[in-house]
Amino acid sequence: MNDTPLAPTPCTDTPPDGFQPMPSQGFVAHCWLYQHTESGILGTRIRAEHLNPLNIAHGGLLATLADTALGRAIFKQCGATRPFATVSLSLDYLHPACPGHWIEAHTTVHKIGQRLSHASVELRDKQRVIARGKAIFTALTPDY
Repeated sequence: MNDTPLAPTPCTDTPPDGFQPMPSQGFVAHCWLYQHTESGILGTRIRAEHLNPLNIAHGGLLATLADTALGRAIFKQCGATRPFATVSLSLDYLHPACPGHWIEAHTTVHKIGQRLSHASVELRDKQRVIARGKAIFTALTPDY
């Protein structure tokens, strides 16, 4: 068994204006996420590596996009003073995300608490909502 991590395949995608590659590592690096420089919206283009056997985006990719966007929105709104971890994430898949389509994660932060924070997300293919979700995050203590 080879334990060498796989590097993401080179990406030749051209995202919409205003989007730049989001610095990432580990698993998320394989998702090819982009961040809008002004709004902070995250997006990705559905690539061959993202597809399930039905030739549509794997739900795990969409969940990763949602979770990453939600966590970043909460982190930004609280002033980026502490790390957060996902406690709960639910996602309702409404329509398929097809190869070549650009998917954006639009977030709303509902509450930043001392321990728990709540937010929701819509994943959109242009104006069509393809998934809706919500999450609870916990603020991590220094001894996590």
